[in-house]
Amino acid sequence: MVQGHDDSQDVNDANISADPKAENDPETLFILDSIVQRLKPRDAHHVRDMITQRARTSGALFISSALWWWIAVSKGSETIQESENIPSSALGSFDFSTISLIVPLLVVVATLFTGIGRERGNATMSQIGGGLAVLAIFYIIEPVLMHFSDLGGDALFATGRVLVLAVMVGFASHMMFDALLLQWVRASMLNMGLEGFPSVEPDSFEGQADEAPPYA
Repeated sequence: MVQGHDDSQDVNDANISADPKAENDPETLFILDSIVQRLKPRDAHHVRDMITQRARTSGALFISSALWWWIAVSKGSETIQESENIPSSALGSFDFSTISLIVPLLVVVATLFTGIGRERGNATMSQIGGGLAVLAIFYIIEPVLMHFSDLGGDALFATGRVLVLAVMVGFASHMMFDALLLQWVRASMLNMGLEGFPSVEPDSFEGQADEAPPYA
């Protein structure tokens, strides 16, 4: 009876000891280390504060972007009858109002693809993000690039408004993505039983920039 109890206890101990190994797989540790090295949180409480700050900033910027689009693009185009002045895009034949919606969407998707590609070390996703960013830049500068000789100041005004919108959405997307990553880091810390992060001294890793202390 005692031996049977010991055998069952050994099986339970083996199952418990196997769980952390399943959670601390190399891919998870690699992404966790990449995020920590870039954002440099100190502990779980600091991670919580960083999540709150970035999420609040992201929400404020997204709302500001929506208000800017409504005031400067939607209402502004109605006031000066801009749809009749600015020709449709050469790439896709979109009018200016449609372009002002496509550009923020491209910026958000490009930011997400670039961020995921960076953290996971995925070249394909980073390439997609870079291509979408170039497409967004083309739509932004197209009025000046293609129609400045005909429109003059109207072309500059159109490009400027979409550029401001793209910059605000870009910062908002970046903050949102960082907040989501930090939220995942905090959840991973709780699952792994981590209370803090190992401090990295610059002198200790001189000439070894790609190395970092392990988490497990």
